[in-house]
Amino acid sequence: LLISLKYPEISKILLAALAFRVLILIIGTYILPLPDTDKDARGFENLAWSWAQEGFLNTLNRYPGYNSFFFPWIIALTYSLLGRSVILIQSFGLLFGVLSVLLGWLVAKKVWDKQVAIKAGWTLALFPSLALYSIIPLREVYSSFFLLVAMTGIVNWAKFGGYKSIFIAISGFIGATFFHGVLLI
Repeated sequence: LLISLKYPEISKILLAALAFRVLILIIGTYILPLPDTDKDARGFENLAWSWAQEGFLNTLNRYPGYNSFFFPWIIALTYSLLGRSVILIQSFGLLFGVLSVLLGWLVAKKVWDKQVAIKAGWTLALFPSLALYSIIPLREVYSSFFLLVAMTGIVNWAKFGGYKSIFIAISGFIGATFFHGVLLI
């Protein structure tokens, strides 16, 4: 809602993105299992819970660096502080998924124009696999979010220059690398 106040032209798209993701979350939680919600997602979540049971400081000492275990480590830190709640982790993914819609819209608007940005926003908001991976406890939505942050920095640097844009781009690539090590390339 706060983002919609700043960017009223995308408020309907963000609301649709949120509603679609919440609908998928409800369907996956209460009606039928969704694709890709079992092996990796359950494995990450179970690993995070086992680490969290060791306490916050022991979990903190398990810092894995930038590899596939960084995501369960983040979940484990959250669990060690707040207790086990899969819906909380799914809510974080939902937030990053909706923010990815916003960033995709911003990049499209800066590269092309408002009409293309609206089409890109609707596509990002309602594309089924993007919405699905926003609510599954996997690292893909976070990698995508940070790549979009990097792309925002690159586009800003190409258009306006400046150190702030370079810092945003580098920060985005570093953030993406923590969730998926191959993104360092």
